[in-house]
Amino acid sequence: MTDYLQHTREAFNKIAPDFDESDKSNPILLWMRKIVYEIYLKNISPGSYVLELNAGTGIDAKYLASHGMKMFATDISDTMISLLKTSAAKEIESGAIEAMVCPFSAIGSIPRSGFDAAISNFGGLNCISDFNQLSDDLNAKLKPGGKFIAVVMNDFCPWEIFYYCLKFDFKNAFRRFKKEGIDAALDDQKVKTFYFSPKEFGRDFSAHFEIEKVYAHGLYTPSPYLLGIYRRLKPLVKIWMKIDELVKGLFPFNRFGDHFIIILRKK
Repeated sequence: MTDYLQHTREAFNKIAPDFDESDKSNPILLWMRKIVYEIYLKNISPGSYVLELNAGTGIDAKYLASHGMKMFATDISDTMISLLKTSAAKEIESGAIEAMVCPFSAIGSIPRSGFDAAISNFGGLNCISDFNQLSDDLNAKLKPGGKFIAVVMNDFCPWEIFYYCLKFDFKNAFRRFKKEGIDAALDDQKVKTFYFSPKEFGRDFSAHFEIEKVYAHGLYTPSPYLLGIYRRLKPLVKIWMKIDELVKGLFPFNRFGDHFIIILRKK
């Protein structure tokens, strides 16, 4: 494991105890998660066997298990997986959820295969920049026609550009375009982060997968860290959320935003 990924593991270990409460207290994140869940349920049937990358404390694994899916949850952080095993003890005992500490680079080593789908939520994949090994491993783990649904931080975020330009902070306004990545804030931690366009991300998996659909995720709606804007302009932000829901799958709107949701299908 590289030095920066070891640092990433340590950073997520440190924020793990407060992760759920931080997530639940952010109304923008809650709205974003609701949209992701709608797309998951539209594309993954009850009874499916699902591999989850960067599962964190198990918020998504527990939700999908409650909708009849069998989950195999992985994460680089041993603290996150420990908390997942505690909070999902009933699901683990029933066999609805399995959990394992596993970085992206070791997905090929997990003792399961024949997955119907794989998921990665909220920018976990932005912690790495080379997807060749992961693409090969997911190809080996998924059934023919299996879907990989990833929620990825976009390299073109109009809200971020607008916000930092208003503050005359042009360095941060265009930071997502740096292909070498940046040290992004994660609470009081710094994590090496890379940003991608939907086209670029899809191309990196094109050896084994084809793009089925792309959705914008947070185009008109302020980014989750802009809670001050949400609180001051809540009625207007609610309207922007509705607009996002209407146009999220339409070209060219679906190419921009804080995140994008991409559905890849195994060839």
